[in-house]
Amino acid sequence: MALYCWFRMTSPDCNSCRQTGPCTRKISGMISVKVGDWLRIPMLWPGIWRASRVLTGFKEDRWSLDDPLKSSRSSLVFCHRLVNDAWERSFSHQSCEISLIRTLEPSERKRIDRLLSSDHKLAAAFEKYQATTKPINLIANLGFGGLSKKEAREFPHACARLLTAHINTGLTMDDVLNLIRNSGLDSHKHKLPQQRTLQLISVNHELRGDRFVYRQFRKLDF
Repeated sequence: MALYCWFRMTSPDCNSCRQTGPCTRKISGMISVKVGDWLRIPMLWPGIWRASRVLTGFKEDRWSLDDPLKSSRSSLVFCHRLVNDAWERSFSHQSCEISLIRTLEPSERKRIDRLLSSDHKLAAAFEKYQATTKPINLIANLGFGGLSKKEAREFPHACARLLTAHINTGLTMDDVLNLIRNSGLDSHKHKLPQQRTLQLISVNHELRGDRFVYRQFRKLDF
């Protein structure tokens, strides 16, 4: 079974995006977001957030080369929190789908401006925090099943043989699927019950054109 760690409740460990196309995105006429906008994300997290990156116009990874390659209808917003709902310092870094975001009321935007212009220590600390937070990576999991005891035991070595020589230059999901197709692992991909997982990591949601690029991988025993 394939799992995809997306925008839903990501954190720096399940980890911002690189923007492609225009930095402003409108969904169903409801909201437009650009880098630097102040936001609320009430369905997920409290407080006031500032958009740092907007990712749109990318292709969805496919889990089989036989599936059609589709452009994503989602837009991802990566943001940093300045204060909580009590307007106390509460730094954090998260990402979410744009439809979960709400823009601030004019009175709240004015209050943010007053806060940052009057509290220079807070403003400087927030700028530093934004510049030094860990990236939010994209995680993709490919599951394998129907393995014999020997195949399960040798799974880490099989993955290393497939990927080690190529991963540092960056692989798209299609690249990985092509490598798997030409290996003994292809017949075990997506089989249930799942016994082993190949986890691919796209650091900072790196894009090559409109495709995500993976430069790290892990082998998991489930």
